[in-house]
Amino acid sequence: MTQIQPPPPPASAEHLLGIVRWLLPLVLALLAAVIEWSEHIASSEDDLTPAFAGEVFLFAVVGPVAVAITLRWVSQVLAGYRATAEALETMNHSLGAMVADRTRHLEAATAQLAAANEDLRQLDRMKSEFVSLVSHQLRAPLTNINGALEMVAQDADRLPTSSRRTLQILTLESQRLSRLIQTILDVSRIEAGRLTLRLGAVAMEPLLARACASTLEAEPDRRLALSVPAALPPVWADEMLVEEVVRNLLENAIHYSRPGTPIDVVAHLDQTSISVAITDHGPGVPSDEQAQIFRSFHRLGDAETTTKGYGLGLYFADKLIIALGGSITVESPIWSEPDEPGSRFTFTLPMAAAEPDDIEPADDPRRIDDAPSTPQKGRDD
Repeated sequence: MTQIQPPPPPASAEHLLGIVRWLLPLVLALLAAVIEWSEHIASSEDDLTPAFAGEVFLFAVVGPVAVAITLRWVSQVLAGYRATAEALETMNHSLGAMVADRTRHLEAATAQLAAANEDLRQLDRMKSEFVSLVSHQLRAPLTNINGALEMVAQDADRLPTSSRRTLQILTLESQRLSRLIQTILDVSRIEAGRLTLRLGAVAMEPLLARACASTLEAEPDRRLALSVPAALPPVWADEMLVEEVVRNLLENAIHYSRPGTPIDVVAHLDQTSISVAITDHGPGVPSDEQAQIFRSFHRLGDAETTTKGYGLGLYFADKLIIALGGSITVESPIWSEPDEPGSRFTFTLPMAAAEPDDIEPADDPRRIDDAPSTPQKGRDD
């Protein structure tokens, strides 16, 4: 910290001024008296006159007194100046000590924060490695289970009705667990920057139709309405990952809406992009939840009232859409019903024709880095 202060006057100058303050008026008075005497008395030998007395009084008395008063004022000003300079110097020393002390505390706090941040990074890496390891270990037995269920399903007609229903439930739950494990693995790859994207032109109409049909197969009592403009151009994206995003958003709408209520899937064409909006008739997204909803493992409500799920669907969708060069947002409420205001999740992707010429071909894998979640708002499954 640079300290700026006026230099104090030297002590010798003040001492000299104290001497001059008394000596100079006396010298001026004596000098004026000698000059007047030599001019009016010694040279002309005249008697004392009123003019002589007036000049002596003016030059030998008034002048020296005025000089003495001026010098006294200058002496007082210098004394005040020195006192102010000393006070400023003391204050600067105090401020310097205070700044140095605060700087030491700040450096210590910064070092502690850096150490804590490194510990958090290490814990996050350990968490990701643990999740990836566990997920990989679960995939092998789950693959065997799925294979066994498929073999049993080939002879499902020979089973009793109750057994067929049990087989159907086991198959659906096994598929659901497989999707969860794959989602966890994909999230780990995204966070580590190791998820491979295979970009290419993706036709949205058949993709949306497949996602809706798969959802209706698992949830036959649901009402899905798909609306796609004619001659919708393709988007530039990874087809498998976009379909996974659509499935996550549909599952999210199903989890948060009553059976029998409609779920609308509508595609919109803009100048250089295509948007897909999924609208439900659920309880909506409270305003105080919207800023946090795309975070991992975030759930609406408490543990007793919240809908089933893991809090990864919207986090995964948000990360994937951002990695593909798009965006995802939410609107809520949508409807006027107080109990079912609904919500609308909309993701946008660039059209294939709008991509620059230097985009890699669809069969060339591209890796993405961990992109931070944007402050859009939403609701997770």
